[in-house]
Parts: sequence; structure tokens; C-alpha cells
Amino acid sequence: MATSGTSIHQILPPYDDKRRPKEGDAPAVGQIVRTVVPNFCDHWKVFDATRADQVKHSSVSGTIRPLAQADYHPKPDRLPIFKLRLGECEELLAVHSKLRPCVVLMTSLGIAPGHLPDDWQRAKGLNAFRHTAYLVAPLFSTAQKDERKAFGPAMAARVECLVYPQFVYLPRSGGVIQADSVARLDRAFWTTLAPPTAPEPLFLSEQRMGVLQCQLLSLQGLPMPPDYVEMAELLQLELKDEHRVPA
Repeated sequence: MATSGTSIHQILPPYDDKRRPKEGDAPAVGQIVRTVVPNFCDHWKVFDATRADQVKHSSVSGTIRPLAQADYHPKPDRLPIFKLRLGECEELLAVHSKLRPCVVLMTSLGIAPGHLPDDWQRAKGLNAFRHTAYLVAPLFSTAQKDERKAFGPAMAARVECLVYPQFVYLPRSGGVIQADSVARLDRAFWTTLAPPTAPEPLFLSEQRMGVLQCQLLSLQGLPMPPDYVEMAELLQLELKDEHRVPA
């Protein structure tokens, strides 16, 4: 039985038991990856960087300024930091982050070098277009036993029954997803999945990806298939009284 008391995971299996990535394969849509996720709820701070290594530019020191004092005008005392490609009108930002499992929602392929004009535009284009980007939704674990988390029993049950289109309930799966979790579509972000990213041998099932696609349509304000609407209504009728959304 699922958290909400329904058998939704028997009807819509969350994971594909047969699909396994080959070594060296690029991450694919529906795959779970472990990558660095910024905490978008925090206020980002400006990090005033100063070059510490005058030769290799491999280290910097600096101070953190509150955003109220932030400006992006050229600073006459700023020296370039080549290792970071830090220009005179650019700043570094300091933000909390954590290595989290994420589900890949979309991919955007980079431009092959041979497609770029054979002049100064190629040099610019290589930095701007060569990397494949991935839209990923981070996973947050639900409360276990007496833990106090944002996704407690009531919220987890509602997410499981498709009350909120911005959340996707994913039950634990072996060593990849170690606790029942919620993928947050409202925290999705684009990333190039640079190291220390680790692609995991786990994919969402086609059925669950179909449901997720309907949720993305809802978030865009687009009409959803009648079958999805009917399924969501039926699941929400199965919620326990203590888990229902107050009238």
C-alpha cells in the first residue's frame, strides 16, 4: 500500500525495472542523476573575489556583501581572475547547495563545432553552445517516523494522489532513492551536469513519465487529457480524512 492508502504504485509503477544505462551514456530523460542543487529559497549573496594566486589564478579570497550593497559596475581595483573567467562587470554569488538526486525532465543538445562559422564566431560559440544542458527537478525526502519536514504525512499523501501538479511522489528504490521522496517541478533548473554529478541506474517508467508530462501541461496552464483529470479525481477521493485539503 502507498502512503495515502491507495494502490497507485501497483497501477502506475514508478520505475522501469528493465532499463539500464550503458557505461559512458549521457543522462537521458526520465533518469535519476545525483548532482549539486542550489537552495533557491536562500537569498544569494555577492562574493567580492580577490585574486590570491598571481600566477595560475587557481585561488581567490574575498568577502561576502549583502545584496543591498551589491553593484555590478566596473571596479578599478579588480584584477582579472582567468581561472574563473571573471570579467570586470561580473560578480560571484555565494549560495547554499547540496548534492541531491534529481530526475531529468528535458535535454537541450549543444551545437556541434562543425556547425559554427569558421571565424571569430566559432571561438565565442564553443563556450556558449557546446555543452548539452539538462532540465532537472530535485528530490526532497519525506518525513520518516517522527521527523519534522516540509513533506510530512499529510503533504506526502496529497502529492501521491496528484493534488499538487508541481510535486511528483517517488517511493524509495534500493540504494538510489533511499527514502520516499518528492520531486519538485517548481524547483527545476537547467544544468550542464558537470562533476561531481553521478548518473544513477534508475529510470522512471513510461507510465509515470506520462503522468509527469500531464503535470507539466497543468503548470503551463494548458489543457490536460481527460484520462489524467479523471485519474486525479479518483485518487483524491481515496485520501484519508486527516489528509484531505481543508474546504
